[in-house]
Amino acid sequence: MGFLALYSCSNSKYPGYSLSDNGIYYKVYEKSGDTVVAKLSDFVTLEMNYRLSDTILFESKILDTELTFPMIEPMFEGDLYDALSLMSLGDSMSFVVVADSFFLKTAKMPALPDYVVAGEPMFYDIKLINVQTSQKYQQGLLDEQNAKHKKEIANLLNYVRKNNIEVAPLETGLYFIEQKKGNGVLPDTGDICKLSLMVWELDGNQIFSSSDAGGYINVEYGKEFDTPGFMQGLGMLREGGKAKLIVPSRIGVGFYGMQGVDGFTTLVYELELIEIISQAEVVR
Repeated sequence: MGFLALYSCSNSKYPGYSLSDNGIYYKVYEKSGDTVVAKLSDFVTLEMNYRLSDTILFESKILDTELTFPMIEPMFEGDLYDALSLMSLGDSMSFVVVADSFFLKTAKMPALPDYVVAGEPMFYDIKLINVQTSQKYQQGLLDEQNAKHKKEIANLLNYVRKNNIEVAPLETGLYFIEQKKGNGVLPDTGDICKLSLMVWELDGNQIFSSSDAGGYINVEYGKEFDTPGFMQGLGMLREGGKAKLIVPSRIGVGFYGMQGVDGFTTLVYELELIEIISQAEVVR
């Protein structure tokens, strides 16, 4: 089954746990009978809790996504990676490590937290859900990204059609829809732009409104703020002007998302450039 030798230890210092030949105290909840084991550089997907005797420190079920990470060389004898080497796909097991080793070696904390007693046991409860080679895992990510990108494009085109938007996107993909022509200057690098701003997703879910922040916000033009698409659109707006921007993810939140917005999400901005305070005035 790919297991190291496991043997019972009647005088185990952790009741109910036995000791393996690689120094891991373990308890078997369920053995699947599968022969697939995780090798170095494979990606494993787990259901996992870890806990002290009376305190749960982590539960993977609270995560928004599956807990997946690569198998690496053990950081110390008897760590999580040594434990995972004892498991086959579908197995459920519990393991014991010394809490000091986890916090100081795995988590690389400078000292033990106040709630941890030196030398006390920490328990991992693990079910091995999936094992993938690095190549298969990376291909899966790529396939998932391609599917999300196609869905984003379809949603964007549907939004453009439903809202009768006739302006063509710029080379970057930005839709700049001027709603009110400004009479002032364009912003220059370092200028402070006083803005009224609202941001939402294509489905109408509002993400931000400057009315919740006193009615307006100040943004330094040219300095990293929000998304590249937003900054490009702001640079096209004259003082006193107003515009709607449609910012696809490739010049927006990207593949991985930002500030609570999922990746491959197109954003819509409505902004009014109320006033520009020039860089020279700011310096003075």
